[in-house]
Amino acid sequence: MKECFRGLLSADAFIKQLWDIYDTVRKEGPAQEVSVVITRNDFMMEYTEEGDIKQDCKHVEINTIAAGGGGRVSNMVDVHRYSLSLQDIPFEKEQLPDNKPVAGLAQGLVKAWQLYKCKCAVILFVVGIPEPNTPDQRWLESGILCIDGSIKVIYRTFPQLIKQMSLGKNRELIVDGAEVAVVYYRYGYEPKHYPTDAEFQLRLDMERSRAIKCPTVAIHLAGCKKIQQALAESGVLERFIQDTDRIKEIRSSFVGLYRLDTKDSSKVITQALQAPEKFVLKPQREGGGSNLFGDDLRNYLEEIKESPERSAWILMDRIQATRHRNRLIRAGLGSECRNVVSELGIFGFHISTPTSELENIECGYLIRTKPEEANEGGLCKGLSCLDTPFLV
Repeated sequence: MKECFRGLLSADAFIKQLWDIYDTVRKEGPAQEVSVVITRNDFMMEYTEEGDIKQDCKHVEINTIAAGGGGRVSNMVDVHRYSLSLQDIPFEKEQLPDNKPVAGLAQGLVKAWQLYKCKCAVILFVVGIPEPNTPDQRWLESGILCIDGSIKVIYRTFPQLIKQMSLGKNRELIVDGAEVAVVYYRYGYEPKHYPTDAEFQLRLDMERSRAIKCPTVAIHLAGCKKIQQALAESGVLERFIQDTDRIKEIRSSFVGLYRLDTKDSSKVITQALQAPEKFVLKPQREGGGSNLFGDDLRNYLEEIKESPERSAWILMDRIQATRHRNRLIRAGLGSECRNVVSELGIFGFHISTPTSELENIECGYLIRTKPEEANEGGLCKGLSCLDTPFLV
């Protein structure tokens, strides 16, 4: 990661602060070896040729912090089965397959809690105010209680934790008198979440603690677009995977990802300035809403093309997603039938130590459908709708 972030750390103050937290704890020696990550790996379908019926699955990004939607989507299959029944549309139950990611994600957090080996410890959900994802998080809490009703889940914001959190003599993470086994971040992935140095100090203290983090700051950093771009470079996957057929399959899902901080970057920058509709300009951010498209891409890239600030961004080929017809039901708009595109997110959880992989589970999916002209696909921003596949 240090090699990948060369140039980035001087151009992106937020990533530099997170890197300093990682580097500090790495040098001190972590108090907790178990690491947990809940991921959502996002894909879109793209025609291989214009007018061809064959489609390829293309990788958008992987989310390694606050990967949302698993709670909400776990009941959408029942909603859509009911909707079809109301319209007397015949279908077999298997045509709308069951999809319960919340059960698998809850299993991951419970497994982490068990590895902490303290039955009186709690699971801490770090959230924001206002918190648009409350229903999603409550479904996940419900999934935890279905597995083990003795586990207590608490919710705290950064301002609350700054006042209530402390470290015990063995670096236990204590919040309002309760020992924390697992910290589950649904907040802390954007610069605006850290308005002062106190929030960065809080994140450092939490990282120093014995609590199991979901994710650690290292895995948070591994979700940066720079890492995604580096993994797509020739010869990199071979460092981690020996199966050549598997490497070929994975690489076939990649689209072009380009660094902007090398001597060879001028060619792709020129291409993007001439045809911005073919590219997306991405910073190292989670949470959506930060990418640049079209004229915004051209104008900003023109502004930074000679500046060190370009190191904080990557260019990505824009996926020409397969269009189809569907009805979108959105607040204030009613039902509208229109051309849409869909994005598939695969949920999973991974638990490991520095020397062993303990769990690596895929546990359901999220389909978001949005108007074909929409650039971003955020659920909470009202840009897309939860969807269900209808198998034919």
